[in-house]
Amino acid sequence: MKSETKRIRINLNRQTPVGFTVRVFLPEATGGTMNSFLTPTETRWMLVDDNEDILMMLSAMLENLTGKTVECYDTPQSALVAFEAAPEQYELVITDFEMPGMDGVELCRRMRAISPEQKIFLATGSGFFTKEGAQHAGFSALLNKPFPMSVLQAALAETLSSDLVAA
Repeated sequence: MKSETKRIRINLNRQTPVGFTVRVFLPEATGGTMNSFLTPTETRWMLVDDNEDILMMLSAMLENLTGKTVECYDTPQSALVAFEAAPEQYELVITDFEMPGMDGVELCRRMRAISPEQKIFLATGSGFFTKEGAQHAGFSALLNKPFPMSVLQAALAETLSSDLVAA
């Protein structure tokens, strides 16, 4: 019996000073099928968190789940610069709350001033926000860290329902 080597490939594209893009390529599953949760499209998603480990983990999770290109920013200032340059390119923004220089609420406020209909999730481990409080602050959804994949899927399904594909 021939042994096959399956490899996972991760490409990290540092785009200084504005952030980096992480692309994860997983080997094809055998012995079954695995449908994508969302239809891959050309729009991008933006992740903003000052913790690079969280950026890499969450971007890999999102790309694997959705097939979307996920751009990562480790400062809210660099994320805002990218967003101001092309707000129409971002279907979804997911931001942390506590970050140096600007918190997630201020980032959300500034992004909404540019694009009032922008979908923005707050992903935080602070425990400071309730779902209603996050919505009052302008967020489309609240993700309390650490969150399981099922919580992320439910928030995506609720917010991006027009893009869903039956799994």
